Amino acid sequence: MKGPQARAELLLLLAAFFWGLAFVPQKVAMEYMPPLAFNAWRFLLGGLILIPLVYWLSSRREVATPEAGAAVKTGWRDCAGGGAILGFWLFLGAALQQWGLVYTSAGRAGFISGMEMLLVPIIGLSLGNATNRWTWAGIGVALVGLYVLGDFSRESQMIGDLLVFAGAFAFAIQVLTADRQVRRYHALRLACIQFITCGLLSALASLLVEEATLQSAIDAAWPIAYMMVFSTAVAFTFQLLGLRHAAPAHATVISSMESVFALLAGWLILSEIFTGHELLGCGLMLMGMLLSRYGTHAGSHH
Repeated sequence: MKGPQARAELLLLLAAFFWGLAFVPQKVAMEYMPPLAFNAWRFLLGGLILIPLVYWLSSRREVATPEAGAAVKTGWRDCAGGGAILGFWLFLGAALQQWGLVYTSAGRAGFISGMEMLLVPIIGLSLGNATNRWTWAGIGVALVGLYVLGDFSRESQMIGDLLVFAGAFAFAIQVLTADRQVRRYHALRLACIQFITCGLLSALASLLVEEATLQSAIDAAWPIAYMMVFSTAVAFTFQLLGLRHAAPAHATVISSMESVFALLAGWLILSEIFTGHELLGCGLMLMGMLLSRYGTHAGSHH
């Protein structure tokens, strides 16, 4: 078992690395183009790249049925409805996150986006999913961290932080929806439809409210290329393949590394400086995320 599990966990770690690093090109792109236009390019192209990947992986039977005996619908038409719903939540989450990055740093955004892991069990309560003491303890610690991280003297940064936090809510709903859909439909086809839907909604919204030019997209070519290849096509595929063999508790710890990678990338590449209380806030948030997720899995093993 060790071989497939170790490989799966490496794939998950790479996905977390690519997503953590992604906050840098996302931040850089905001100097050249408006948020919705950036998302339109990134997701439309990312979705289109996934199409050949779907056929290649299907031919290798890499994306197997998630549950024995569960009939997974694999046709494009079968996946269209679920993929479109996921695309809507992804559009909302990505738009809020990207808009927030206009005002806040890449490292802070990475940590605040990580709160999505805590919001999933909270929103899950309304769907009848049970949660336990560990989860609540983790949420409490992470909220204290978020408060410590908050800089109430800098209004624009606070607006950015709040937008990213609102985006994390939309992403949490998207995760819960995906969790249900993936059991019934072909995961990669779902992802593909989700990205193209998100890209089309972003393009439509951008045409209505933004002044985007083709030149701005050319100027932001490398951030778009990074997001479309690594953050969209590669990372999501790695995540889907990795989740099939990784131990759930390990998968959680690995996923939370995304926040750490975002912080390091912001510091190394964009020279973002963090104060002591910001680092303390990030540390508490990471601790809360791990506590909460450890509790979720510890509870499920009893």
